[in-house]
Amino acid sequence: MKLFVYYKFLPLEQPQIKTRVEQMQAKLKNRFVALHPQVMKRPKPDELGQVTWMEIYDLSSVDFDEFKIALDLGAKSAQLPQPRRIEQFIGC
Repeated sequence: MKLFVYYKFLPLEQPQIKTRVEQMQAKLKNRFVALHPQVMKRPKPDELGQVTWMEIYDLSSVDFDEFKIALDLGAKSAQLPQPRRIEQFIGC
C-alpha cells in the first residue's frame, strides 16, 4: 500500500516547510526503518498562488495503523500546513 499526503501553502513558506518535512521524515525513518519517504510538488502554483506538495510513503513493510498515528503526530509537532489530505492506494 502507498500513502499519499498532499497539502497547499504559499510559495514564500517553502524553505521552512521543506526543513520541517525533512526533519519529520527523518524521525519517521528512525522509527520505521524500511520506510523510504518521498516529497513531490506540482510544477506550478494553483489559481490562488499556492503550491501543492505531496508526501509519498510506501507502507508495504510497515504497519499502517501505527504509521498513521506517528505521521499525524509528527505533522502536528512539525507544524506542517493543514489540512493534510490523505489517500491510500494499492496495486491492481
